[in-house]
Amino acid sequence: MLWDLYQQSQIRATQAKVESASNRTKDVRDSVLKLEDRTDRLALTTMAMWALMSEKLGITEADLEAKIQEIDLSDGRLDGKVRVQAKTCPSCNRKLSKRHNKCMYCGAETSPGLGSL
Repeated sequence: MLWDLYQQSQIRATQAKVESASNRTKDVRDSVLKLEDRTDRLALTTMAMWALMSEKLGITEADLEAKIQEIDLSDGRLDGKVRVQAKTCPSCNRKLSKRHNKCMYCGAETSPGLGSL
């Protein structure tokens, strides 16, 4: 009888773990689908922007590739990624969030730079 109670409690605990894992899997799947949708929209927007720039401004693929390489090298590495370095407040010299243009310590305004992308 005690053994049966123990086994039932183990079964319930295992079922709870399975349900929790299933919920986490669903959350991850939803996140991936959202990222795929966002990537598709970004790709479409990029293609439209490139079409407009090449048609209206006469920008060539060589011009685009040169600018991509220039931006890629802005962090010191040609690796196909943009890595924005943390900014330093010009007023109090503390490290700042890459996302904000105002120091949270002293309130000084900072320049936007690539951190605002």
